[in-house]
Amino acid sequence: MLLAALVALPPMAALADIHRCIDADGLVTFTDSPSRKFKECTLLYRDAAAAASPARGAGAPAQGQAPGQAASRPRAESPGNATRANPGPENFPRVERSEQRDRDLKARQIVERELSSEQRQLEEARRQMSALGPAAADRTDPRVREWQGAVSRHERNIAEIQRQLAVMK
Repeated sequence: MLLAALVALPPMAALADIHRCIDADGLVTFTDSPSRKFKECTLLYRDAAAAASPARGAGAPAQGQAPGQAASRPRAESPGNATRANPGPENFPRVERSEQRDRDLKARQIVERELSSEQRQLEEARRQMSALGPAAADRTDPRVREWQGAVSRHERNIAEIQRQLAVMK
């Protein structure tokens, strides 16, 4: 019976608050357990199951929550909420599908411009290599090594940008 009772309990990983914390360098971190290493932490979302946990006293603020700061209410499950385009806690910012498509398109255009720029730089590096003429065969010439390194770097960059574009499709 003890084993059955333990299995029936909700997993502890499902009980999580979400905090937005800022460290001394201004770096923003989202975490479920704020610590003293952060300069400032703000509770963004309170898991209803965690808030109702018998380990916390009724009416007492949870760890990391300022007195008087209200916890978020859980969203009522309804067919409308189940089919939302951007599921998550009700107090998280939402982005409309059309706006997200526009953002994705702009991001893709930026990456495509970067690919084009790298391709131009690769062609320029190859032109410089060929302009060296017979010296290009001398691998000890520092100019040759410099341009070979540039060609290699641009080829790696192009391959990585193409991998990124493939993921964006």
